[in-house]
Amino acid sequence: MYPPPPPHGYPPPYPVYPARPPRRRSRASGSVLLPVIGVSLAALGILALPWSEDTWIYDIWRDITATQHPGFGLVYTVVFAVPSLFFGSMLAFAANLDSAVLRWLNFGIGALIVCTAGGLAVFVSGVGEAMLDSSGSEYSTGAVTGTIAGVTIVWFLLLLGFAFIRGLALRIIGGLMLLGYALVAALAVTDLYAGSTDPYPWAFLPSLGWLLCSIGAFSGPKYYWAR
Repeated sequence: MYPPPPPHGYPPPYPVYPARPPRRRSRASGSVLLPVIGVSLAALGILALPWSEDTWIYDIWRDITATQHPGFGLVYTVVFAVPSLFFGSMLAFAANLDSAVLRWLNFGIGALIVCTAGGLAVFVSGVGEAMLDSSGSEYSTGAVTGTIAGVTIVWFLLLLGFAFIRGLALRIIGGLMLLGYALVAALAVTDLYAGSTDPYPWAFLPSLGWLLCSIGAFSGPKYYWAR
């Protein structure tokens, strides 16, 4: 007995590739409520509620010129409070959802701000050094310029490195960074009102919000396998 002839059209005119192996993907779980609530509390505490009697963050901004010796709390309030709300929100959802889109969005916007601010600072420092040289002063701002450039490069590389991490590493690093957000916000309010009027309890709402976001980052999304 001879084997039956092969079917018509065999072998196929095109190569047969093996099926693509399944990949692990993420989707939102119930823990996404933690960054939703946390970001809402942070926004409420920073933008909408007074921090002490008749004092909102906008009053602190307005009275900054009357302050002779700005401390850590004042610098945080004027410079970092609102940007931390924006970047902390992206960080919280990027870590909780394991989202590549939010990671790279955080890198793109953060890198743009860091490079712009660093470039302007280097330019101003360079202009100041040129003016000092022309006046014959022995003082040099070269070390300041180098420090600013170095900090800008390091910060850019940190943002880029964060954009590449994912999975468990993203959740752990993101959760620890959000814990840092919570600690810095609490220390800033404490320093701002040290030895003066006691702040309202909801002045610490941003810290509570970042703490919830941190727990949400550690919890993470649900994972499933798909082709």
